Amino acid sequence: MANKILIIEDDKSINDILFYALKSEGYNSYSTFTLNEAKEYLNINLPDLILLDLNLPDGSGFDLCKDISSKCSIPIIILTAKNDVVDKVLGLELGADDYITKPFHIKEVLSRIKAVFRRIEKSSSESNTLFININKDIMINFKNRTVLKNDKVIQLKPKEYELLEFFVQNRNKVFSREQLIDNVWEFSYDGDIRTVDIHIRRLRSKLDTPNEASIIETVFSVGYIMR
Repeated sequence: MANKILIIEDDKSINDILFYALKSEGYNSYSTFTLNEAKEYLNINLPDLILLDLNLPDGSGFDLCKDISSKCSIPIIILTAKNDVVDKVLGLELGADDYITKPFHIKEVLSRIKAVFRRIEKSSSESNTLFININKDIMINFKNRTVLKNDKVIQLKPKEYELLEFFVQNRNKVFSREQLIDNVWEFSYDGDIRTVDIHIRRLRSKLDTPNEASIIETVFSVGYIMR
């Protein structure tokens, strides 16, 4: 079954380009132009990925990004005309998985989308069905991409899960931010390298236990490690 992609973009020319390009690649694409239209769609549908413009006529895409991320693990790629580090970092903080600055080439958008789905498929196909203990509180199941903490499911965004899985598969090794970008993001990433710090911070907030060592430790001036 073809992956469903929701487009939330108020510029009709850009929306149309995305819609038909995705259709030509075999995706089921759906167009919305406002926050309200997007919310109405999401009330009855669950897409596999969302392309989200930040500046919409009836509100900010930041609010929708935060709302979606608090409820489910749909990957979100932000489309923004602002080449502003603060906006990009805020989008990632609120749960976005990636961002693309306008004007963009449609091939870049398609490449980013394919990379997301490729990582998800690869992780699922190469994994086994058993839970693996990360520590005394946390377990991970590679096959169904499930993470449990004290037997409760922890909702992780796709990129958060992929980062965690990479560390689990490479324990006791230190990785720099650049190495994590190369291994987890899987494509030539020209964005702010602080996206690594943001995703690790989000993992820690969801998985760490107070007064205990962090699940992913910082190695000063080098990078990160899972012991």
